[in-house]
Amino acid sequence: MKLLNDLSKYGRACILVLFLAISLLSLSSCKPATAMQKAPYVVLSPEIAEILASLGALDEISGVTAECDFPQQLTEKTIVGNFGAIDKEKVISLEPSIVFTTALEQDAIAADLRKLGIKVVSSYPKGLDKMLSEITRLGEIIGKEAEAKALVDSLKNEILEIGKAAENVEKKPKIYLEIYRDPLMSVSDESLVGELINHSGGVNSFKVLERDYSRINPEEVIKAMPDIMICYSRDSLENILSRKGWNVIPAIKNKQIYFEEDISPDLIQRASPRSIQGMKELAKIYQKWREADL
Repeated sequence: MKLLNDLSKYGRACILVLFLAISLLSLSSCKPATAMQKAPYVVLSPEIAEILASLGALDEISGVTAECDFPQQLTEKTIVGNFGAIDKEKVISLEPSIVFTTALEQDAIAADLRKLGIKVVSSYPKGLDKMLSEITRLGEIIGKEAEAKALVDSLKNEILEIGKAAENVEKKPKIYLEIYRDPLMSVSDESLVGELINHSGGVNSFKVLERDYSRINPEEVIKAMPDIMICYSRDSLENILSRKGWNVIPAIKNKQIYFEEDISPDLIQRASPRSIQGMKELAKIYQKWREADL
């Protein structure tokens, strides 16, 4: 009997030890699972970073490019290079579950990362409709479908309201937006910027160009006779006013010239939820022109 009792006690002790071991293993395995709930994303495109942040995924982003500066919290993430010069090794070191790239200029880095077995999602929301569909797609990819639907519905309403307000305006200014000075470059109606200019109540100077963002010559600007100039080429007002032959252009004659400090290029060159704010800022500029009765 004593032997049986001893064996029984020994068996119970073994069971207790086994139970404790299993419990400890379960607890330790819970920690990585919790960490994995927040998938480490690396984002190489500023507009995609803005979209993901708008969907509530800010904390799930581990690395960004230097241009990803909105919202401000993105600047606190690990910087993996510049838009056109990515540090591949730094990206790899973050062990991302997904790397988000732009389909505009990052095909090479995307291909390199895919060869290493890293999941890459490329996106280039060229216009407003594409931006809305990309928000939906990105929401599905990161498990934020409900947030994406709510955001898209809200943006659609605002886009509709801005469009209706623009339709009721009789006097629409012609807009010349200068991206670069040398070579001189502007935007076509097919570009995001051209669409925002037109949708908010202006008329883009160049309906059709060779590319969405394309080279032009000075004579084309003179021929277009824009009422307002938005200059992102970092040229000075003095230099613009002294450009040869441009003194006949209404925007130059009336000094209807706006710079980065007047309207941030990020608001109209990035296809993100802030495009709505960009259109509102454009509409304010147009209204000032109308009130000046030029």
